[in-house]
Amino acid sequence: MRRTPKEELDNRVKNLQGRMASDGIDCVLIVQNADLLYFAGTVHQSFLFIPSSGKPLLLVRKNFERVRDESFIDDMVFINDIRQLPIVLRDHGHESSGKLGMELDVLPVNQYRRFQKLFNPGEVVDISPAVQAIRSIKSPYEVEMMEEAAALVDFMAGVARSSLKAGMTEVELAGKVEAAARERGHQGYVRMRSFNQEIYWGYLVSGPDSAEPSFIDTTTGGRGVGVAFPSGAGLRTIGPNEPVIFDLVGVVEGYNSDETRTLSVGPLPGRLMEAYRVALEILQSLGDMAGPGVAAEKLFLKAEQIADFYGLAEHFMGYGKQKPVFCGHGIGLELDELPILTRRNTEPLLPGMVFTVEPKFVFPGLGAVGVEDDFVVTETDVRKLTASTYEVEV
Repeated sequence: MRRTPKEELDNRVKNLQGRMASDGIDCVLIVQNADLLYFAGTVHQSFLFIPSSGKPLLLVRKNFERVRDESFIDDMVFINDIRQLPIVLRDHGHESSGKLGMELDVLPVNQYRRFQKLFNPGEVVDISPAVQAIRSIKSPYEVEMMEEAAALVDFMAGVARSSLKAGMTEVELAGKVEAAARERGHQGYVRMRSFNQEIYWGYLVSGPDSAEPSFIDTTTGGRGVGVAFPSGAGLRTIGPNEPVIFDLVGVVEGYNSDETRTLSVGPLPGRLMEAYRVALEILQSLGDMAGPGVAAEKLFLKAEQIADFYGLAEHFMGYGKQKPVFCGHGIGLELDELPILTRRNTEPLLPGMVFTVEPKFVFPGLGAVGVEDDFVVTETDVRKLTASTYEVEV
């Protein structure tokens, strides 16, 4: 078992306390799993109370012994009832009055009201923007975890390439990839933060179904196996000379790596192959252009410019009125982190950010093609983390 190092947790708490001080926030209560993992090193049922200065207190509702083994938080205490929170905090010298920060982007309204009634603070404010900004800058430790995740997803792409045969179903191919990944330690779950954005391992879809939009904000989606989860690999039989989109996520110690490759049993039709070459050109161009200080919107606009030059603008990142308006996104403990590569994001890339570039083209009734790689921003440029081959034909 690998534990998040104590120095990591201490630095993360200090970074948040710095933001709290500048925003006039007296205390923070962290309750969401990904944020608990980030700040406390555990996802067991707990509440992490962070004062404006001093050490945090972890209040554990379940599996206290496991939490003690997993987390390097110095001060932790067991509680068996959420109503004990204010009393226990006072007993440990903490007050929850004043301005209380909570993750209002993910906290259910009923829970919010319950905490508000329990603590009766002067004001409850949203700490989520500060949390997401802090989490968007990865430490060397986090980059190391994401390098391992990138190696895992490269391996998964290789399994898909070696396993793909005409006549097998999408779920059959997905099962082979998933089994191999689980044997190498894939946690089997991909976290997303946004409301109702549910994803399994990503998408392994083929032919015209690869051009079917998903119910979440992605370019490709597939039909899935039913209306309860109409996304990802389905029961469709994969044929020759058609695109097979590998868009899956590798996860190591909670950290994600998102990669897309286009495969085909035999050569792709000329129109799709030409679009795929343009996707590779966009990927290369944005990789060369990206670096610290470059605004995220400039990368998206450059990608649109290249797609338009080749007459493919209407197929870029989707088709029709419902196409998403991004060509990359941040990744970390969740799949939908900052920065987002969209025309509406004028924020600059900063050293430590890890993000994807995923140019894709969608042709209804024919299929989709595209590619996706992960990059980490350094002090001078960017470094690509994913490394599997771009060769299409298997």
